[in-house]
Amino acid sequence: METRGAFAPTTREEALDCYETAGPVARVVVRETAKAMKFDADEYADRVTPAVVETARDATFAELLCVHVADRGTFDEWLETSEFAAKDVIELGSEHVDRVAWHPVPFADAVVATTFQEGTDAAVSTLRRNAFGRVYRDVLDGGDQ
Repeated sequence: METRGAFAPTTREEALDCYETAGPVARVVVRETAKAMKFDADEYADRVTPAVVETARDATFAELLCVHVADRGTFDEWLETSEFAAKDVIELGSEHVDRVAWHPVPFADAVVATTFQEGTDAAVSTLRRNAFGRVYRDVLDGGDQ
């Protein structure tokens, strides 16, 4: 089993802390990208809105989530022996492929998983976006407390 990423929050509070950590990083990335695109001050003020920075923070947070990657058998074994055995498993993709990427969310009693045959990087990124959209967005927006 391979594990990728930096954020593995086990509580809502840890998820919020990780999200806060991603904020300054997102602001710097947006600012430096705008510089590289040669935005002048007026164009920067016009185009770099709070929504742009917030989108960058969402993407940064999601792309830093810890994801496990393995074959189907390893995932099934992990699921059977983990605290998530009887929890909500949100599985995307087909059960007829060999590989699985997954992200457990302990405070939501959920595991988000995606199956894939090839293209590990794409599968991991897809999983992260889905975990963010399906689980974290409500928590980070304050809706699931």
